[in-house]
Amino acid sequence: MKQATPSQKKLGFRIHAIVFVPSMAALVILNLLTGSPYWVQWVLLGWVIGLFSHWFFVLGPGARKAETT
Repeated sequence: MKQATPSQKKLGFRIHAIVFVPSMAALVILNLLTGSPYWVQWVLLGWVIGLFSHWFFVLGPGARKAETT
């Protein structure tokens, strides 16, 4: 398997972050239109954790640590 270059990793994170915004907006609108029970906060929480983890290992402190090993 080919290793991704740092620029490919940054592009992957950028795509992840860009897709996050309209997807979450659509889900919030859908959940508000359908009414209670409100479930969108759980989707938001899961995706924020995933996006933060992606950032951590691509641009954050985890990226610098992974480069040295």
